[in-house]
Amino acid sequence: MDFSFNAKTFRDMFHSAVASYLDDPEAAASEQSAAVPDASNPQNYVAAMDQAIEVMTRADADSAVKKNMSAESIGLLEEKDISQIGQYALDILEAIVAYAQDKTGQQDRALLRLSVPVALWVARHGGKLSQIDMPVNSLAGYANDLTEPHQLEDLAGVIREVIDACNDEIRRDVEQTNMMRPWRVLNLNYGIVATRSHQPALIEQAYDALIQNLPQDARQFFREGKQQMDIIGYPDEVRNVVERYNNMWGAESSLH
Repeated sequence: MDFSFNAKTFRDMFHSAVASYLDDPEAAASEQSAAVPDASNPQNYVAAMDQAIEVMTRADADSAVKKNMSAESIGLLEEKDISQIGQYALDILEAIVAYAQDKTGQQDRALLRLSVPVALWVARHGGKLSQIDMPVNSLAGYANDLTEPHQLEDLAGVIREVIDACNDEIRRDVEQTNMMRPWRVLNLNYGIVATRSHQPALIEQAYDALIQNLPQDARQFFREGKQQMDIIGYPDEVRNVVERYNNMWGAESSLH
């Protein structure tokens, strides 16, 4: 699967997803500001997202020109701009998801999943993610749906990109009493998806990230992984990796 941001595809998918929620599709959208549009006119969401897509498209074009330039010549301001543009697009998605949920009583999966290409766009342009709830929930949904090892391998790569793009505040992981915090869910799913991909090198990368990012959860993760090896019957090359990490980190004296 291709999770990348493509302006035309993204725009078409967004318009298709929001169409059924617009009471008056012909209503003219009001003039937009830098803030997320008000819910009083749902058409504003479409106009605001179209503006965000245009900005993201221009940034893609600029990146193509600058691909041979050094990071120093691009400067830190671009990273901040990319982060802000991506957050604006995610804010619009969050607002329309909330609007749709208010009308239907449930979250719209298609709208939620559009957060993944936005998060990847931020990651691949060197920006930072400050809110990851929607991408994390969407990636978890993909993890539940996909079964083929090659699909899971692709998904694991996407999860790693999102992890790497998280800002320092998320990485500090201060809300450790919240077992469902997005940072924890993201890293645990990275380990699970990598294991299911049956790719030893990828599994090792995910497990090393788990030890670094969630040291308090790593021991139990490896123990449970070892148990799953016997229940499900993973290939020997996968079993060997899991057993090795369980032996290194699964003991009571580990991770201290």
